[in-house]
Amino acid sequence: MENLTLASSRTSAAALESIRQLLAEWSSKVASQSGDPAALQQTLGSDIDPGLGTLTRGLAAAGNTNDTALVARLLDHATTAATTASTRLAEQPSEGRAGAAAQAAVTALEMASTEALPVLASSPKVDLDQLLAELSTPSPDSADQGRAEEAAGAAPAGGGCACGGHDEEGLAELDTRVIPHAIRHATIFGALEGLAPGRGILLIANHNPLPLLAQLEQRAAGQFAVEYIEEGPETYQLSMIRR
Repeated sequence: MENLTLASSRTSAAALESIRQLLAEWSSKVASQSGDPAALQQTLGSDIDPGLGTLTRGLAAAGNTNDTALVARLLDHATTAATTASTRLAEQPSEGRAGAAAQAAVTALEMASTEALPVLASSPKVDLDQLLAELSTPSPDSADQGRAEEAAGAAPAGGGCACGGHDEEGLAELDTRVIPHAIRHATIFGALEGLAPGRGILLIANHNPLPLLAQLEQRAAGQFAVEYIEEGPETYQLSMIRR
């Protein structure tokens, strides 16, 4: 769905874009961890499940209009599916269950970004700055993990981009080769939709992503500047920047 989202102030507009970016980073992160059940389970428990719960409560606070109620039901359905898949992964960690949990989480995050956020932003009852603060506050487990990674010399999980690195021009890398096929396009679109104007990603693929580009043109015609940085034959790299 194409949405024109209006925020009530500049600070709220900045908070809205930050929330979109955070959801896109979470989507990329869980997709990249779909082959690592332990890491995915940690991310789901510390970030995704609490974050989706926060957004659900935000919709409840937004009021009981027809549009809000419909979006709340859709998000609740997606969140329940994600929580169920996360619980099954915790009960029996495996790559198969990790893939299912990652797919469910990406679906719920995309629903939150494309459907729930416009409703939240248009409601005078929702404080976007407070919502961002709640989403950005790490759980105790997440904070402990961040400290452990810092002690080991790694970047903390909650800081910066979770897409897997940055190229020399400052674009966040999104390596599609590590994302399961079933959730690949949803993950890419989630990452693109979270970008503010002037920001972009470096898309890495093992084939020419012409079907993806065609879908992008249908969804967001003229909104992204796309340039091939490397054009095969084994690896394709594309700069994708929001105009």
